[in-house]
Amino acid sequence: MMLLDPTRCKGCKLCEAACSLHHTGHEAFNLAVISTHVHRDNDSGKITISLDSTCDWCEGEETMLCVKYCAYGARSVKQ
Repeated sequence: MMLLDPTRCKGCKLCEAACSLHHTGHEAFNLAVISTHVHRDNDSGKITISLDSTCDWCEGEETMLCVKYCAYGARSVKQ
């Protein structure tokens, strides 16, 4: 189970880039294929993080890439 903490997220979107690499077989960055989304409300500054149904928990990877590359610890895995 992945835990998301939007209060720690800074909106860098490294998780989206990592997700893109997973879904393209580490060949390209393509935001059209990502499973995770980071949205920032420019008026309030509030950040929301979501996963959609295409998330396969990085099947075939050593670890979930969005968690591995989250620079601010906004994502973690509950064992």
